[in-house]
Amino acid sequence: MRKPLPSEKRNGQVNYIAVVSLIIGLFFSQLAQGFAFQTANTSPISGQVTDNTGESIPGANVIVKGTSNVTVTDLEGNFKINAAPTDILIFSFIGYATQEIPVGNKNQFNVVLEEDLKQLDEFVVVGYGTQKKSHVTGAVSKLQDERLGEIPVTQADQALQGKIAGVQIQNTTSEAGVSPSIRVRGNASIGASNEPLVVVDGYPTPDGLSFINPNDIESIEVLKDAASAAIYGSRGANGVIIVTTKSGVVDKPKFNFKMYAGVKNPYKVHDMLTSTEYTEMLWAEEALGGVGPTSHEEAAWSVGDNTDWQQEGLRQGVISSYQLSASGGKKDVTYMISGGYNDEKGMLINNDYQRFNARLKLDARLNKILKIGVNVNPSYTKNILPASNFTDYFRTPSFMPVRHTAETSALTGIPEGDWAHGRHFNNLTYVYTTPAGEDMSVVARPWNTSNNNPRFISDNDSRTKNQYRLMGSTYFQLDFNKNLFFKATQGAYVTNTVGEEYRNEGTNRAGDPNRGAYESRLRIDLLSENILNYAKTFGEHDFSALAGFTAQRVTNTYASIVGTNFPTDYVPTLNGATVLDLGDTYTLKDENLLLSYLARVTYSFKNRYLFSASTRTDGSSVFGPENRWGWFPSVSAGWVLSEEDFLKSSQVIDMLKLRGSYGVTGNNDIENYASVNRLYSNNYSFGSGTGVLVPGLAQSGETLANKAIAWERTFSYNIGMDLGFLSNRFFLSAEFYNSVTDQLLLKQPTLAFTGYNEFWNNIGKVENNGFELELSLNNINTSNFQWQTSFNFARVKNKLVEFSGEDRLLSYGERQEVYLAQVGQPYIQFFGYKTIGVWNSQEEIDANASNSLDRPGGLRLSDENGDGVIDDDDRVVLGNPFPDFTWGITNSFNFFNFDLSILVQGVQGLDVFNGDGHYNESKRMNRAYVENRWISAEHPGDGKTPYSTNGIGWQFTDYMIEDGSYVSVRDIILGYTLPKSLVERIKLQNIRVYGSAQNALYFTSKGYRGINPEARSTSGSYESPLVSGYQRGAFPVPRAFVFGLDISF
Repeated sequence: MRKPLPSEKRNGQVNYIAVVSLIIGLFFSQLAQGFAFQTANTSPISGQVTDNTGESIPGANVIVKGTSNVTVTDLEGNFKINAAPTDILIFSFIGYATQEIPVGNKNQFNVVLEEDLKQLDEFVVVGYGTQKKSHVTGAVSKLQDERLGEIPVTQADQALQGKIAGVQIQNTTSEAGVSPSIRVRGNASIGASNEPLVVVDGYPTPDGLSFINPNDIESIEVLKDAASAAIYGSRGANGVIIVTTKSGVVDKPKFNFKMYAGVKNPYKVHDMLTSTEYTEMLWAEEALGGVGPTSHEEAAWSVGDNTDWQQEGLRQGVISSYQLSASGGKKDVTYMISGGYNDEKGMLINNDYQRFNARLKLDARLNKILKIGVNVNPSYTKNILPASNFTDYFRTPSFMPVRHTAETSALTGIPEGDWAHGRHFNNLTYVYTTPAGEDMSVVARPWNTSNNNPRFISDNDSRTKNQYRLMGSTYFQLDFNKNLFFKATQGAYVTNTVGEEYRNEGTNRAGDPNRGAYESRLRIDLLSENILNYAKTFGEHDFSALAGFTAQRVTNTYASIVGTNFPTDYVPTLNGATVLDLGDTYTLKDENLLLSYLARVTYSFKNRYLFSASTRTDGSSVFGPENRWGWFPSVSAGWVLSEEDFLKSSQVIDMLKLRGSYGVTGNNDIENYASVNRLYSNNYSFGSGTGVLVPGLAQSGETLANKAIAWERTFSYNIGMDLGFLSNRFFLSAEFYNSVTDQLLLKQPTLAFTGYNEFWNNIGKVENNGFELELSLNNINTSNFQWQTSFNFARVKNKLVEFSGEDRLLSYGERQEVYLAQVGQPYIQFFGYKTIGVWNSQEEIDANASNSLDRPGGLRLSDENGDGVIDDDDRVVLGNPFPDFTWGITNSFNFFNFDLSILVQGVQGLDVFNGDGHYNESKRMNRAYVENRWISAEHPGDGKTPYSTNGIGWQFTDYMIEDGSYVSVRDIILGYTLPKSLVERIKLQNIRVYGSAQNALYFTSKGYRGINPEARSTSGSYESPLVSGYQRGAFPVPRAFVFGLDISF
């Protein structure tokens, strides 16, 4: 009877993996050998594969390198295969290190495979260092995806969607060059930022991942709990994303060229009324007022050429990427050099994005003690912004042509061929004949706005944003001995952002002059980090410690110049302006400083009992002297049960670890100088009626100083479990967590007598709790076929615990929508009126609770409190914009030289306020909102859809609250790697071709009537975390297809 193998140690005498691998491997090996090309000089090779204890390994793969000639070992570890003396044999098995052995003149091989503990001893990057994965006691997720650069996106963070539990990536718009919103474990703040801290090669960056070439990324770690993130102190409350870029390795120079090119098209657009349908609807509305035809059937009148305005604003987007890198090194010097170019011509006309990037990473050991290095990453982006947004196109009536036709010229009096504008069709008198033969006229109002033709605006106005960026750092490291080293890093992150805009005189509202604007922002970020590290193993004890000091200074310089009344639109530079707009012309400068002291210790006994603790003290100039310093400690522990005697002999479990942590993190991401009053220039008038203004200074009337404001603090605990079984073919991590954020930072209104509008204050407390699951499965692993699955799931719930002694707070959007923050409930909820169908007649209105705005065909509001009156007291919670859960599942397949990866990602259980529907309902063109509308008591429609001017104006109702759930086949990558034997003939190392698709399929809920449930309004009042979930001008979901090439030499 054979002994259990080390890799089978808990699995009994006959390892499940071995048996399955043996059966599947034999099948595929026979299939492969049926197609294998046998050369005349091959000969039989035989032997046995064993482990380092001499026990045989059944089911091990034996393959002739560069061919499809493969076999597997039998139950005694024996194998037979045909090979030539020039061939190389590859031996591999799950849980063991792969070996490659030249055949030469031998025909008998006894191969010993060594155990590969890589999975358990894999290192993960944590704050200011690394840790063995098996020793991690916090909630850390790692993503290492060599295909990240093959996804057709220009922003690296967009490629992370659906890949990491608890990390929600939301593409709030599909415009080219716009970064997505990122949340780690939900929202922790109601007034400050909720974006996580992004650290690239040790440098905390303000721009997220937007400037990073995805092909440069080696790994991404996400620190999600306080035990992991507390080392970043006042910036760790929203989680930390650590990006490590690729480094050179000791090897001969290696070059790699990658490229892809393809197209993007809208997955779905709005279904709009035709010209005839639209004008019929207008007549029907006039009939309601007692004028015009008495039924919509009599209103067969149309004008124009049925313009598809969405297609006028859209085009087929084109996306491409070209990347070249070189790496290598000798014993004491390694290098990595890369450069690239990304280009996207967006789906909206005149919306383009380009990025040029480069990176140099050099490390050199000068002697046994001193090591130095440099990391430089320059980049340049050019973004042409759309002058007209998508809303401007789909709200334009279909009967209006792009340029006036003969028919519309006769109707409006505007010359044929001139640009057509909405105002040309305002208040026109239409003549018609009644069924009785009587000539009548009526004024129809299809376009009550002074907006101009969006295509005319897009073709004549210009908006650009250029950004020059340089991130660089140098370090020296002193290795005092193998256990102790000191590393000092000095870095700079400099960005210069320049925005230019010009509005043509003809594109402005009637009577407004032309306008030019120039804005620039220079940001200089200087960083110094000095860290002392110690690590030592004493028998069964592993101990490590670090201590350090960091300092970071950020200086911002702003400039804005606005000019108007240009003599001609052909010279749009600001020196051509005849009037300077002093209200928008200014220069500003501000700065902030962060000083930090940090330390961490970790301890492991027998790789079984784990402990870690960290502390950080931050001093920030953002706050007043009394609250400038904050302390952020954490502690965590772990117990590896699989190392205990009672589990070591388990036939199923290979790894079982329980973890727990508690810690404090902070948030200081608010505006500078909130604790001091600021002075601005101001003019004073002296003397009565002289008109003489004397320049001077005055305190700003915007923000009142509050010297007492302090950090937001997040107290959180996390309980986790890691479980590996069946030779770690299946690995599961689960997390349960709770966090409470107090001293919430929020701008509040001041009393009028102060002369200020608002002030920053610490006002409340928010709680988040949730559950996360990450599961990886190595379903099949043979020499020619592999199938892996990874799955992640996250659920997070939040509630407002306290709020400045108040029970609730109401916030307002720009379309009169109301957002409720209620103690004991989610801190953002839609708050308005429930509807119970449509009023069918005036008699029905008179007999029930109603208000003065109600009309037949309008929405019927529910009298929630039963007092017979519809008023503010009848408003109730209508939903909230937070998902019940998010998830993603990736299946990866390899079959011979083919590879296939499919990511399906979803968000379920959230509500959105569809402002596109609200706006279109009032403009009366979106089929989804008017097709089944009420027309009359005789034509009531579906009884739920109001007639187009619904009688309640912009009052906030559940009629526009819709289910924003979706499922997307987010990424598909299909590739083929050319055989090694063929590639080497042309002196290359590797050639891979692939095709990639994004959003190949996209499913939304039946209750959603829009085109993109991910879209959100994020400007103006919607920048506030308390005003979220509103979408207007939603840009279509992009569906992309690209072809790519990857060559190594």
